[in-house]
Amino acid sequence: MNSLKNIFALKKEVPVEHIDKKEEDFKKEKFTFFESGYGSSKASSGNPVVYKACLNDVYMDYKGKCRDNINLQNELKKPYKEEKGKVEIELKKRNTVTSIIEESIHNEEKKIIEYRNDIVEVKNIPEKFGLDIDKKPKAQFYLGLIVLIPITFYLLVFYISASYSAFFKNFESDELSAAIFDGKALTKAIGDGWLEAVFVATIPFAFMGLGYLVHMFQKHKSWTSILKIGMLFLVTFVFDAILAYQIEMKIYNIEKTPDSPEFDLSIAFSSVEFWGIIFAGFVVYIIWGLVFDFIMKEYDNLDKIKSFIRTRKEDIKNSELNIDELTSKLNPIKEEISGLEGKISDLQRTIDGFIFSDKQYLTYHAEYVKGWYSSITDHLPLKRADDVLAKCVEVEKQHLADHSIDDNNSEGILYKLIN
Repeated sequence: MNSLKNIFALKKEVPVEHIDKKEEDFKKEKFTFFESGYGSSKASSGNPVVYKACLNDVYMDYKGKCRDNINLQNELKKPYKEEKGKVEIELKKRNTVTSIIEESIHNEEKKIIEYRNDIVEVKNIPEKFGLDIDKKPKAQFYLGLIVLIPITFYLLVFYISASYSAFFKNFESDELSAAIFDGKALTKAIGDGWLEAVFVATIPFAFMGLGYLVHMFQKHKSWTSILKIGMLFLVTFVFDAILAYQIEMKIYNIEKTPDSPEFDLSIAFSSVEFWGIIFAGFVVYIIWGLVFDFIMKEYDNLDKIKSFIRTRKEDIKNSELNIDELTSKLNPIKEEISGLEGKISDLQRTIDGFIFSDKQYLTYHAEYVKGWYSSITDHLPLKRADDVLAKCVEVEKQHLADHSIDDNNSEGILYKLIN
């Protein structure tokens, strides 16, 4: 089998200008295979058993030389290396996208932590978040509300009673003690008629409406707002003065003597009861307006904090939705990465192993078989030659089937490196 070993000697790359020589060498190699098959067949008289062994020797010798032929292996592995390079590029792209998505998810998670910390801190350090409010608006709001409610009831009682006494009540000497605070003022007004009842019942709300306007004007720090507030206080004072004047005049007319002068402003201004009625309504009205303004500011403070917390909760919800969306994109990409890594690993095992070029082997195999069969027909009687040839054909078919090279569509047999 020395001739076979010479046939599979490593071949150097041939320059382009020596292609004809390479073709000539290839023909010589084929002819050598033919001669080897012819000689072995002649020596064994075409024995099928010997033929099987010879075919295996040819196959194993070619397989070893094919594995050791670096140039041939590089050529056969070139498509796998190119495919591996393409898959690695795709893997790099997927890894880049994964890194970007994971970084985005990490940023959203950090935002959620910061938002939750903001919700806790805004109640204690509101100025940190640009909220110019008191640190304890809730307690002050409820304290102000506790003060405002009884003052509101006082104003309701005072203005219902005072307006009824000033405009509708007929004083008698025994009613002078209830000139201002008449506990039955609303009942009596209803008895006098529904217009009187509506007028008496709604007057307190007119004053409270003036107090609400004072609060609204105070929100805008300007000279016009100060002027408007001053006009509102003046209107309230004048109305209280009218009520006091009417009540004091009715009391004076009941108590006056024939020598008493007619009631006028000078008498009213000199009367303690006159100023008492004014300040019983006007001063309390100012207190009510200040307390109302105070609790409304505290309510605004509470509302700022609640609005901030509500905004942060919405931010948390949006971040969670973004995380869900990013995660839904990330999972398929990770599956693709896993598949690409498996493909690269499989290609690398192919590259680290070797490829058996069955098409090239079949070329030499055919020449060896041709030489073997030619020797049989040349040296054996016709009848015996036919019988031996038939057996040898079966041996050859079995040989190709045993080594999985009986498929003409095969490009090569992969022998992958097993880790």
